[in-house]
Amino acid sequence: MKIAFTIGLSLVLAPVLPAVGGDRPTGKVVRTTLSAVRQTPDAFRNVWVRFDVQFASMGKVSNPFFTQFVPSRYANFYTWADEQEIWKQGQYEDLFGLLFIAKDNNQALSLYSAEVYQRIEITGIVRNTFQGEPWIEVTSFEMKDKKVNTSSLSHLYRGESHMDKRRWKPAIAELSLAPGGELPDHVLSAIHKNLAMCYLRLGESETAISHLESAVDLVQTVDQEVRQMAELARVRPESFLDRNLGDAQIEDHNRPMWEAFGRGEAATDPAAPIKK
Repeated sequence: MKIAFTIGLSLVLAPVLPAVGGDRPTGKVVRTTLSAVRQTPDAFRNVWVRFDVQFASMGKVSNPFFTQFVPSRYANFYTWADEQEIWKQGQYEDLFGLLFIAKDNNQALSLYSAEVYQRIEITGIVRNTFQGEPWIEVTSFEMKDKKVNTSSLSHLYRGESHMDKRRWKPAIAELSLAPGGELPDHVLSAIHKNLAMCYLRLGESETAISHLESAVDLVQTVDQEVRQMAELARVRPESFLDRNLGDAQIEDHNRPMWEAFGRGEAATDPAAPIKK
């Protein structure tokens, strides 16, 4: 997939505020996400914010009429939100490039040597909004540890592609290779969640429950969907079975349980629609 990392900023904006307090916030800094800011940018206008991103590339500022972000004074860069699942094509292509940092900022030069997927904690202020997007001045940032890598993204992408085609065993093979390097906890949690679903579809509920427990342990916030999956897997594992699988995809040690649930029921009582 080809990504264009340059933007034309020939826009007419409302008057912008003058710089506030140099490189330091003058008011409360709101801990949020880039996704939340992009979803409701007007709610964050003139608000100091802090969020995590994944670095993509430096950009190029050009023709910024009626905005303080002139190319002689500012550089811009492209990122993905930290929470974006960029192994999915739509998420990968949804870059955000309206992050600006003053060239005389003592941290600016380090951005030029940042690697793709480097996670960064951004602190800045939403200076303005235009056409539903926030324009954010970055005043400081901090490099974070753990990040995705090309190999893990490839395995996740291929694994979920197999899941979309209900090819559970090839999906397991790909997803099992995804945990490599120092991946962020929320990415590891997503891997375990996908593996759990694959094993549930194949009738291996005990293995699935183990992956679901790992997924819950890795995330700091409560993932109700994962918890509900784990609870249902304990009491009604048969509800996850993919009853339309061919015999070749079913392990011999799982056949008695599969047959006990009645493979012939699909004609009169189909299983729920397959979901990841």
